[in-house]
Amino acid sequence: MNVVLLVIDSLRAGSLGRPDGPRTPCLDQLGREALAFRRAYATECWTLPSHLSMFTGLLPSEHGAHFQTMAYAGRAPTLAELLAAAGHHTEVITRNTLFDGTVPGAARGFATNTRILGDLGRAAAPLAVVLALAKPRVRRLIRASGYLHALQRESRDCIRMLTRVAIPADRAVLRHALEQMARCRARGRPYFLFLNLYDVHAPYAPTLASPLRSFRTPGGCLENLRLPFVLPRVASHAYLRPGFRLSAASRAMLRGRYHRAIELMDEKVGEFHAAARDAGLLDDTLLVVTSDHGEAFGEHGLYFHDASVYETHLRVPLWIQHPRLAPAVVDDVVSTRGLFALLRAAGLDLGLSGTILDPRARAATPVALAEHFHYPHTAGLLPRYTQNLAAAVVGTRKAILTRDGVRQYDLATDPEETAPAEGSVAEFVAACRRAGLPRAAVDAAASHLGRWERVGAAA
Repeated sequence: MNVVLLVIDSLRAGSLGRPDGPRTPCLDQLGREALAFRRAYATECWTLPSHLSMFTGLLPSEHGAHFQTMAYAGRAPTLAELLAAAGHHTEVITRNTLFDGTVPGAARGFATNTRILGDLGRAAAPLAVVLALAKPRVRRLIRASGYLHALQRESRDCIRMLTRVAIPADRAVLRHALEQMARCRARGRPYFLFLNLYDVHAPYAPTLASPLRSFRTPGGCLENLRLPFVLPRVASHAYLRPGFRLSAASRAMLRGRYHRAIELMDEKVGEFHAAARDAGLLDDTLLVVTSDHGEAFGEHGLYFHDASVYETHLRVPLWIQHPRLAPAVVDDVVSTRGLFALLRAAGLDLGLSGTILDPRARAATPVALAEHFHYPHTAGLLPRYTQNLAAAVVGTRKAILTRDGVRQYDLATDPEETAPAEGSVAEFVAACRRAGLPRAAVDAAASHLGRWERVGAAA
C-alpha cells in the first residue's frame, strides 16, 4: 500500500473546533471521512524529536535527536529506510530547513529531497522593508536559536534563506505531491511521501502569497511594522528569561495571524484531498494528516514551541484515512510515535493488528509518553527552563516529572493544567490504578517515569 504522511507543522489540537478559533470546514469534513483521533499526543514539543519519533517509533531519549544533539545518529532504521528497501519511492517534500539535508540524519532514508520555496518576486519589495528593520535582530536570532543547526547558523545565506522560508509555499508542496502520486501510480511503483507543511508555522502567514498583510490598510501597515520587533524577540527564547513581558495587543496579533494561517491551510489541504480523492489516488493509499507539536501564546508563560510537555504543545490533531476502514471518532489516548508501526505495517502489507488502528490494542494501552530536552546553549534562562522533563498520559490522568517532583493533573476536570497536585511517581501510579485504568498502560507510564526519576529529570 502507498503511504502519505502529511504533517501540518505547529498545528495544535486546542485551537480547532472552538467558537473563538479558526474556521476549518475542510478539516472538519476530513474528520467525517476518516478516523479522527481526539486524544493524540506528540512525544516532544518541537519538530526534530517529534518527527524522529514518528520515523523510528522511539522516544526522544531513545532516538537521541533533540536540542542537545541536533542530529539523528541512531542505529534504528527509519520508516523511509524500511519502505525504500521494500521498493517504495521515498520522498520528503517541504521547505522546512530541518529536512534540507543539513541536520544529520533528519531525512535519512528518503531517496528524493524536494525543497519548494515561495515566490520571492511577489513579496520581495515589502519584505525588504521589514527585513531592513529586523536584520540586526534576525542575525542575533540565527546565532542564538536552538532551532537551527550549527552549519545553518554559520551560513552567510541564512538570512536570505529564512526570508524565502517565510513565504507561503504549501500549495505548491501539495501540488507536487499530487503529481508524484499520479506518476508513481502510472509506473506501478508504491510510494511513501512525507510532506511537512510550513505555512501555519511562525510567522503565521496571513495571506496566500506573503507573511505580511497588505500595506494598503492602516491595520496592515501597523502589524507589518510591529512584526519585526515582536517575532525575533519571542523566537530568541526571551520568554524563558526573567522579566519577559508581551503586551496583550502583541499576543492578540500573533494569535490572530496563527488562526488566519490555519484557515488558509484548511483551504489548501481541502483542495489536495478533493483532488486526490477525485483522481482515485486514495483508493490504495493510507493518508495520515497530523501535526508535530502545538503552539503557545502565553499559556503557562510560554510562546511558540519550547520548554514544555503541557497539553498546549503535546496534544495534536490526527486524522487517518484507510481505504478499507470506515470513518470513526476515536477517543482513546494514542501517541504519534505509533505512526511508525502503522505506516510500516501498511507499506509492507503486514496487517493492522497491534497498531493504533486496532481498537483492542488502543483500549488495552491508552497511554502517551513524552519528554523534553532543554536547549543548553542559551544563558540567563530561568532555572525551571534549564531542566529536562518527562510526562505520561494514561486515560485522563497526567503526570509531569520535574526536578522538584511530580505534578499530577486530572485532564477531565482540569484540561488547561492550571491546578496540579504535587506528589510522587508512586502516588500517580496508585491514582491510576484506583481509577481502574488498564494495567498495561499504567505499567508503561510507571516504567517511563521511574526511569526518568532514577536518572534525574534535570540532567
